[in-house]
Amino acid sequence: MRDLKPSSLEIGQLAQLSLDRMADAVVFFDGRAEIFYVNDAACQLLDLERTELLSRKLWQIDTELTVEEWGSYWERLHQQESIARETTYLTAAGDRIAVETTTTYIFNPDTPYSCLVARSLSKRNADAREVRRAREQLRAVLDAVPGFVSWISADGRYLGVNRHLAASYNMPPATFVGKELGFLKNSPEFVEFVRQFLQNDDLYASQVIRASVRGVYRYYIIAAQKYDEGRATVAVGIDITDRKQSEEALRHSESRLREQTQQLEDALRERQKAQAHLIQSEKMYALGQMVAGMAHEINNPINFIYGNLAYADNYVKDLLGLMQLYRDELLTLTPTLEAEIEAIDLDFIASDLPKIIDSMKIGAERILKLVLSLRNFSRLDEAEFKRVDLQEGLDSALVILNHRIQGHIEIVKQYRTLPKTYCYPAQLNQVWMNLLCNAIDAVGDRPVETSAIETPQKEPKIIVETEPLDGDRVCVRIRDNGRGIPAKLLEKIFDPFFTTKPVGAGTGLGLAICYQIVENHRGNIHVRSELEGGTEFTVVLPVKPFDRDIET
Repeated sequence: MRDLKPSSLEIGQLAQLSLDRMADAVVFFDGRAEIFYVNDAACQLLDLERTELLSRKLWQIDTELTVEEWGSYWERLHQQESIARETTYLTAAGDRIAVETTTTYIFNPDTPYSCLVARSLSKRNADAREVRRAREQLRAVLDAVPGFVSWISADGRYLGVNRHLAASYNMPPATFVGKELGFLKNSPEFVEFVRQFLQNDDLYASQVIRASVRGVYRYYIIAAQKYDEGRATVAVGIDITDRKQSEEALRHSESRLREQTQQLEDALRERQKAQAHLIQSEKMYALGQMVAGMAHEINNPINFIYGNLAYADNYVKDLLGLMQLYRDELLTLTPTLEAEIEAIDLDFIASDLPKIIDSMKIGAERILKLVLSLRNFSRLDEAEFKRVDLQEGLDSALVILNHRIQGHIEIVKQYRTLPKTYCYPAQLNQVWMNLLCNAIDAVGDRPVETSAIETPQKEPKIIVETEPLDGDRVCVRIRDNGRGIPAKLLEKIFDPFFTTKPVGAGTGLGLAICYQIVENHRGNIHVRSELEGGTEFTVVLPVKPFDRDIET
């Protein structure tokens, strides 16, 4: 530092340490364009040694400033107090680099000076490219969805559509942007459904609608979800025409099958079983794709946040340590400093700021675990037959269901070491999810009213147990302490469309699908229950490979 320039004490040790660690270039200069301070980032940006950079004038670095223009530039900076601009700088090798700068005029009674912060535009362009890449990835995921996807604003205009929707009408996706709902005049049911959804306070809704695509009427199940604080909605449509036709054919067949033999009734049950498997498979496939896509999109930004928390923690500790050293070294503080320290409660900030960073770490770790569980559960990239850890799938299902468990149900894990098992992971994850959902429903099924003479209800509990068995087999047990199932209903528990739940609370497909998946894995599943004693489902699977003719 030169005489008449702000000394290191004026800049302050704390400020100088912060400036030296900034990622952006920082340059201090006076009214004669003489540079008297630069940070490490400025030296790296221009590839110059600090002493060489301090010996230069600002116009020798900035190609758009000249000696003749300097006076008017300094006067304009004095009047405006801050100037933001894009320019080019000369490096040590004579190369030109594009930068964006923000220059602030600093009033000093002795010698006024300015602080300039510069950032290479190449970094901003790289950030923009990363944003574009993330958008392209999301677009690729949505274009791969086997259905129609559209984004709609709160005022009922298309924000965009996926490739499948645009191609079905032989139109480019850009044609839809800005158009009002119903401009194709092919689906009044869809338009009415979306408009009612936009007007109410619901965040999610679904409905089966009939729409004309190139003159052919098809049935679609539409699921709509609001986002951006309700300012926009995404709608996903899956073609279920074949399912609707199958249901109509089934209803027609039932009126005729009532008069036929038991053999035809057995054939009908097999047809129902196949249909149930088809419906559940389609649902789980669409859900798995959506979950995997969301987990992937969430994973990138949360990894960025979590990775930077460690640096933020270190920076905070360094700054707090330097602040304390600064206070210890100054034997007396000015009245202004003492007043400001008391006004902001500096001691409380110093003790509370590390706690805030720690809580942010805990939250980020929780999100990372949830994203990992979602990815493990969907396993779209693991549809092949392979060896997996069954306990990992159980844990993923429990994490996903944590919102129904936490604070209400005690989960007891009794895991024993299991060998890795050959299976289709996504199918078995579906089994664990259905069984755990049933257990949660069972322990949550409490009487609404209780009399004074009734015994108090047991605390809801679910026990998940794994155990290796002889003969290269493994066993998974899921036990609850709910009200149990009457004996006369146990023999029907795995029948398709049979359910003990009230209308609208379940279809009876879950356990039927579990039975079929376990059976196709050459395993077995059975249930044991007693009234007021709870229910236990036991799944036994072979460890070694079997004939892989499982229906997928």
